[in-house]
Amino acid sequence: MARWLLTSRWTRRLLASLAGGVVAACLLVLAGEHWGARRLFSQAEAASERGDHRLAAALYADFAERHPGHRLAPKATLRLGRTASLFLDDQDAAIRALRRLAAGAGAGPEAAQAQRLLGEIFETRQGDCRQAIVEYQRLIGLDPDGAGTDEARLAVARCSFALGDYGQARADFEQLLERHPASPLRARALLGVADSWYVTGRYALALQRYREARAAAADPALAAEAGFGAAAALEESGELVAALEQFERVRPTHPNPGLVAARIARIEDRIARRGDRPAAPP
Repeated sequence: MARWLLTSRWTRRLLASLAGGVVAACLLVLAGEHWGARRLFSQAEAASERGDHRLAAALYADFAERHPGHRLAPKATLRLGRTASLFLDDQDAAIRALRRLAAGAGAGPEAAQAQRLLGEIFETRQGDCRQAIVEYQRLIGLDPDGAGTDEARLAVARCSFALGDYGQARADFEQLLERHPASPLRARALLGVADSWYVTGRYALALQRYREARAAAADPALAAEAGFGAAAALEESGELVAALEQFERVRPTHPNPGLVAARIARIEDRIARRGDRPAAPP
């Protein structure tokens, strides 16, 4: 009897029907979870768009906790970190979220974005350039020739300069110039080299690099900054007339014309006292 039940067509149909029902129930559960996850993510996005960043952060955190394997989980965690840092000024929460994302397997491009944000947080929000260098170097290590690594190398050099390690900063700027001579960051790297020479009193070398940076700069503000540096290097070298002419050229485009005017007035006074030429009329 038992064997007949197991082998009968009716039993096989019943088992198949039961199995189909189980599969259908599982699919319904999965579909419900999928739409629930999508709805939660959409709620977080909507809160962010209307400026309710505290609610958005809570919803992103809830999504990451409840749906860690969802394809949107890396994006939710990244947005949690960015929101906590930029809008809530909760750097500790941002760092925790971004560290989890950067170290996670299968995070995709969001892992590199999280690592970049960690560098920016330590550099600009925490003022910890030593740790920022570590974070930027980790980013470079993820893909040494990938998109964004030039910016990371520039940031490492910038942080070394901020720490007063001018020789290391100059070496980092020069390395970027050698590795990627056509990089759009070339003008900034040249400006960094020039600044490193200027602060160590090597004004002739600084002047050369300032001029190269100004010629390479597509951004008028960056060109004005390089021109200001060149004028300052000329002034420190005692070439007051040339410095005055350079400051005059920079004045129309420099973002701080008051600073340029003050330097011009100081040089004119020095020239008048030195007797090279009369001071300009008031």
